[in-house]
Amino acid sequence: MCRVVFVFFISCFSYGLCFINLADIECGKNVARSARIVGGEDSLPAEFPWAASVWRQGAHQCGATVLSDRWLLTAGHCVCSVFDEFYKSKQLTVVAGYTDISTRDGNEAISKIIPHPDYKCNRKSNDVALLKTARQLRWSTGLQPACLPNSPAQDFSGTSATVAGWGFTNEDREKGARPNVLQKTEVTVVTNDECNSWYKSQGSKVKVISTQMCAGHEVGGRDSCWADSGGPLMIKDEKRHVMVVGVVSTGSGCARPKMPGVYTRISRYTDWIIQSINGDKARSGLNWYPNFASFFG
Repeated sequence: MCRVVFVFFISCFSYGLCFINLADIECGKNVARSARIVGGEDSLPAEFPWAASVWRQGAHQCGATVLSDRWLLTAGHCVCSVFDEFYKSKQLTVVAGYTDISTRDGNEAISKIIPHPDYKCNRKSNDVALLKTARQLRWSTGLQPACLPNSPAQDFSGTSATVAGWGFTNEDREKGARPNVLQKTEVTVVTNDECNSWYKSQGSKVKVISTQMCAGHEVGGRDSCWADSGGPLMIKDEKRHVMVVGVVSTGSGCARPKMPGVYTRISRYTDWIIQSINGDKARSGLNWYPNFASFFG
């Protein structure tokens, strides 16, 4: 039997932050020429070519991030039904490679759903899951893989970030809508201590833990919202390469003052992501050998 070799690469941004690439091409490449998201705007075509839409019953339900030509990352609660059971793979599809999801020419079937083993439906912790497509995705200008953080020690506090999604444009769903064009907005990563202090000052019982992170603004106004869940929180370097550092998870309302969005901190889950994909390949009779050479040379 032929043996297929899979590799992942580790490299570093110009300011020292290192990342992991799980794909066979360069990751995090911003190819745009020049989010829902409350207080955002339309993204440019192919600006975030790793952003994907998870569909159920013929409509967008959540966001996701393309990691490789078979795997996507999303939130754990995005794969949970109203009965607090995990969906079967045939119940979900994904749209990848489109900024305007109304122009899609078909959805990709899902062959496997892997929620984090410690995630429970309706819980906030370990809110992360993997989706495997039934067939190999084909790279194009509009479809590229994302980079992931390399080290759990990477904090990102104080960093300007971008969140993107096809979710509602207002906390009040009667006033907002789910746009067809991927939305984006700029937020700032807030330390967990400050985030908890802000929430407490508003009388909220939200408690952000170490496997989560916050991003938003003290005055509110810009945030992720309903149906943005599972989508990417991103930072970029001076050369416009992008790393996905968070997954839209929870919060209190949308864009409220001192109530920033709460995201799953991906730097705490990269080992699980790699092990899960590697384990699936091993069960399929494939071998994945890590290669720590710099992808960008």
